[in-house]
Amino acid sequence: MVGLKKSLIGIFFILLVISIFLNITIGAFSISFSEILNTLLSPEENKIYYQVLADIRIPRVALGVLVGIAFGISGAMMQTLFKNPLADPSIIGISAGASAGVVIFMLLGSFLPSLLYDGFLSYLSLPFSAFLGSLVTIFAVYKLATIYNKVAVTVMLLAGIAINAMLGALVGVFTYVSTEEELKSFTFWTMGSLADGDIKVILTLIPIVVGIYIFAIRKKVELNLMLLGEDEAKNSGVNSERLKKFIIFFVSLAIGASVAFCGIIGFIGLVVPHLARLLVGSNHKFYLPLSAILGAFILIWADSFARIVIAPAELPIGIITSLLGAPFFLWLLIKNRQNATA
Repeated sequence: MVGLKKSLIGIFFILLVISIFLNITIGAFSISFSEILNTLLSPEENKIYYQVLADIRIPRVALGVLVGIAFGISGAMMQTLFKNPLADPSIIGISAGASAGVVIFMLLGSFLPSLLYDGFLSYLSLPFSAFLGSLVTIFAVYKLATIYNKVAVTVMLLAGIAINAMLGALVGVFTYVSTEEELKSFTFWTMGSLADGDIKVILTLIPIVVGIYIFAIRKKVELNLMLLGEDEAKNSGVNSERLKKFIIFFVSLAIGASVAFCGIIGFIGLVVPHLARLLVGSNHKFYLPLSAILGAFILIWADSFARIVIAPAELPIGIITSLLGAPFFLWLLIKNRQNATA
């Protein structure tokens, strides 16, 4: 059985590698493998192809892989933390906080120094405002859920729902008074896109995504014990409060950074852990690596469909992930309902 699980992880890893190369060839115009090889070997003779590959295709696919891993690992840990198969990273308000940060920045742009809004720092202004909104939201949820220096997971869930609703209302008010241009920009951002992937973004995300992956893998035994219940985990020597704080921190950092650069991409953090669990079970030794691989695999293919469906224009990637994820979510609800009535 262990051999089968390892084989499945190996198969999906190979499929991911193949998908990465295939996705580099896909776009407004196709680039064959031979053209890619010739371009990489002789960039001066193939300047147009080299520019497309180096500035657009490769960074975009790399961004999809990194963000997919972040959502897959984060979703897996959140479902373990909440012991709820319907939990995902957005449940504690990360995405809502990022949305609020972005819309506030867009509306206050005219009051900000030109250096931030139109100058050389403008490149980081939108991602930073999203990240700041996420951090403020997480801090508020965390403080509300901390009772006698212990994080109450149930209270955190309720606090996340409440703050999600409050921020949704705030965003609604701001979008109502925004200009048509601001509304278009914000709407596209909330639907998600990998179009802004470049070397700066990649280098920013690599240490964050590598960090959450290493943390998750190192804590796989403790996460397995958490599935048995907090009391059982404590009896086995797990510092559950410390573990919860670290999970919240790493998930907030990874998803906050991902949302900041890519916008809101729904359902990946919900669907991917379920698929991984169906394939290899709940043992985090296999569950976490497969969640990471499937997250990257699904996201880069969703991005490919977003690019080719209405080429040369592109759909927001959030539309594709919602079309894939919503039916799966409904299936989960029906399945859980049947289990509850059985």
